[in-house]
Amino acid sequence: MKQAGQALNRFAPILVGAAVGVLGLLLVLPFLSRPLPGLAEIMLIGLGAVALIGLAWSAGHGLRLAARTRAEADALRRRVEDVEIFAVAARHDMREPLRKIITFGERLNDGLGAVASDPQLARYAERMSDAAERMRGMLDELTIWSRVNDDNTRPDVFAAQMVIADVVTAAADALAACGGRVDIGSLPDVRADRVQFGILFEILLANAIQYAAPDRPLVVSIEGEQTADGGARIRVADNGIGFADNQAERIFLPFERLHGRDAYPGTGIGLATARKIAQRQGGQLVARGDLGIGAVFTLILPRQKASL
Repeated sequence: MKQAGQALNRFAPILVGAAVGVLGLLLVLPFLSRPLPGLAEIMLIGLGAVALIGLAWSAGHGLRLAARTRAEADALRRRVEDVEIFAVAARHDMREPLRKIITFGERLNDGLGAVASDPQLARYAERMSDAAERMRGMLDELTIWSRVNDDNTRPDVFAAQMVIADVVTAAADALAACGGRVDIGSLPDVRADRVQFGILFEILLANAIQYAAPDRPLVVSIEGEQTADGGARIRVADNGIGFADNQAERIFLPFERLHGRDAYPGTGIGLATARKIAQRQGGQLVARGDLGIGAVFTLILPRQKASL
C-alpha cells in the first residue's frame, strides 16, 4: 500500500500533464483543417500549445523526481547494508574477547575465593564475570533481533498448538525450578514464520517465568481463537508480579526496564524482539498489566502477511 502511494506521487505529474496535453490536442485538431481560423480557433490552438508545454514540463519534472527518488533509495540501501555488515562484524569480533574475559574472570574468582585476604577483590572479580555474561546474553539477543527482518520471514500455515507445546516442553526445567505450570487451551492454525513464531513464545514464556510472583506458584494460560477475518488471536496470561497498565508500551522499547537488574536480571530487549516478530508477520503484540496480579500478552495475526 505504501509503495503504491509512493509510485502514484512519483508519476502523478506525468499523468496529469499527459491528460491535459491529450485534451488540448483533441480540442485543437478539428479546427486545423480550416484555412482561416477565427479567434476561438486561435485561442484553442494557444490552449493546446500551453498544454503541450505543460506536458513536457510535467514529464521532465516527473522523470527528475523519479531519478532523485531512486538515488535516495539506493543511498539508503547502501547505508542499511553498511550497518548490517558492521553489526555482524561487531557481534562476531566481540564474542572472542568476551569469552576470554569470562574464562579468566572465572579462574580469577576461583583463586581469589580461596586465598584472598580482602573479600572485596573476590566480589570485583565476580561482578566482572557477571557483566561479561550479561553482555554475551545481550549479543545473543541482538543477533536474534537483527535476523528478524522481511528477508528472513517465511510465512506458512501451521498448527500453533504444536509449536507452542514444543516451546513449553523446552522450558520444563525452568518451570520446575519456579514451581510453575503452563495450561494450553484450544489454539487456531496461524499463518506466520514458524521459527520466528516459536521464538516469540519462547520470549513470552521466559518473561512470565522471570517475573513470577514469589508468594505463589506460577500459572501461565495460553489460549486463542480464529478471528472473523480468518486471522488468529492468541493470549498468554500469567499470575506473576504484573506491571502498571500505563507502562504497557514502555515494556516493548529496546533496553527499557521497569525493575532493577539486581532484582530481575535481563537485557531489556526480549519483548522488543517479540513485538518486532509480530509486526514482521503483519500482526501486532499488545500487553495489559495489573500490578501485583499478573499480565496478559495478546498476539494478533492476520490471515495473510500485510505489506510493510
